[in-house]
Amino acid sequence: MFTTHTRAKPRWTALFLALVLALSLTLPAAAAETQPLLPDARTYTGQFADLEGAWCREEAIAVYETGLMNGRTDTRFDIQGSLTYAQITVIAARLQDLLAGGDGDLGPAASGEAWYQPAVDALTASVEESDGEAAAYLLDDLTYLDFRADEPCDRYDFVWYLAAVLPEEALAPINDISSLPDTSDSDILRFYRAGILTGSDSKGTFNGLDLINRGQAAAMLARIADPAKRVSFTLTVPNYAREILGVEPDTVMLTAGGYDITAEAYLYFLALNISAMEAEQAYGYYDTYQEYYEDYWMDEDFDGDFADYLLEVHGIDVSAPVDWDAPDKGGMTPAQKVLQDTQADAEELAALMSRQSRYPLTAQQKAEIEEYLEDYGAPYGFSADFGREILTAAALGENLSAQSHLSSSELSSLLADEGYLYGQYVTIYRGEEGYHASDAEAKAAAEEVRQKLSAHLDDPEYLEFLIWKYSEDYATAPELLPISALSNSNFQTLKALPVGRVSPVLEEENCYMVVIKLDPAEDADLMDTVGSLAAQAQLTQWAEAAKAVLSPACEALDVAAIAQALSE
Repeated sequence: MFTTHTRAKPRWTALFLALVLALSLTLPAAAAETQPLLPDARTYTGQFADLEGAWCREEAIAVYETGLMNGRTDTRFDIQGSLTYAQITVIAARLQDLLAGGDGDLGPAASGEAWYQPAVDALTASVEESDGEAAAYLLDDLTYLDFRADEPCDRYDFVWYLAAVLPEEALAPINDISSLPDTSDSDILRFYRAGILTGSDSKGTFNGLDLINRGQAAAMLARIADPAKRVSFTLTVPNYAREILGVEPDTVMLTAGGYDITAEAYLYFLALNISAMEAEQAYGYYDTYQEYYEDYWMDEDFDGDFADYLLEVHGIDVSAPVDWDAPDKGGMTPAQKVLQDTQADAEELAALMSRQSRYPLTAQQKAEIEEYLEDYGAPYGFSADFGREILTAAALGENLSAQSHLSSSELSSLLADEGYLYGQYVTIYRGEEGYHASDAEAKAAAEEVRQKLSAHLDDPEYLEFLIWKYSEDYATAPELLPISALSNSNFQTLKALPVGRVSPVLEEENCYMVVIKLDPAEDADLMDTVGSLAAQAQLTQWAEAAKAVLSPACEALDVAAIAQALSE
């Protein structure tokens, strides 16, 4: 009967921006020789003919000799072949067993079991008490391995499976790498820092969604097994402010409320808004050309999607890139909109940062920011100082939201004014829509449940049971209810209903309803949401009151050229 609505957080609170540009990768000599983590268990005798001249010949031989991988056949290693999820499960289990001093033999599967079940059992037993995202991910994956055992796995999953079983000392860093062009995953970064991963191209790009082949897997496993094979290298990371905006990263682009917005922060918002405008161009034509949509559905002779229909029937090409200088009906171009939104975002950041003494960071928040930067690094193409600034802003926003909570009575009043209340309800439908033979029986059932609800207001679990038993809707838990959807008389009744009381039986056109009005302050998520909205309203007010001063560098920006640079 009721539906609830939530609002998204402000765009600029997203922690990091995924930007991919070129960087150079140098590969000096391998790391200094150390003792292998795994001993050889067998000797390679040259049986894999396809390894001769292969880029990963030595690595494939090494993992064969340690027992981590076998050949695809007795005479072929098959470096280009894929690895299935069942196979990487077995490899991870072997690695874990060998590192623990075992021989890598996981034993045969029991009668009726899948061939890889011993590996599943071994991994489950070894990592179920482990901490960390990789261990939790692996355990979750193992629960539905049967459904995709024969599917080829991607590079992300292979690394995560290995990370789940490797002890911390097996990933000692030898490279100083704080960010990558296409991922900020902490386990991926650990493998780069340990010299196990070097990237799939000259840029150091990980390409985590690409399928892992046996040669790539062998190279990674060989470097895990023998640290002497790990690679020391340095990534030369570009600075996007310098390369895209043509200014130094600390150049002041805008000042508001005494706080300077640098080129890095301004570019961050600019890139987000360019991306949003491009997404609107790519997917917003359903709204833009809504007047043609019904005709499209009614045209039985047209075979194609809505974009094709617009092009073929109306000559409107929605696949074209954004024309940044084409004004809309109101006379504003996409470039002007992007700059306007970017300035508003920058002014809100300035308003937040310039008043941080009112809602300062806690010691725990400061520690968490530094831990995040250590694990994930700064956004690729940005400095550590900017990473710290944007993380600080996100934490300050949380503190401002926490201080913006309304009292229970203030919140109840606000909700009522907006046409909502917080509570639970029972719906009993009338006529053919309901379960009762007559309208009188439906109303009697509503009266009966109302009496029972009134008698058990101090027992939340029993209230949910009663709602489940009597209501013909599915909702049982407390939630935000849009009472403005009801008749005006029922709306006024519920608006005046005190907190902690049960309404009379309310008669609507198609149902009878009974509503319990509860204290919204008891819902932590709702309080957080309201606090966020109140904080955002305060930020907007501060930003609008500030008199922002734009620098000449800011006023000279070419949005179309920047959009092109970001896409390259």
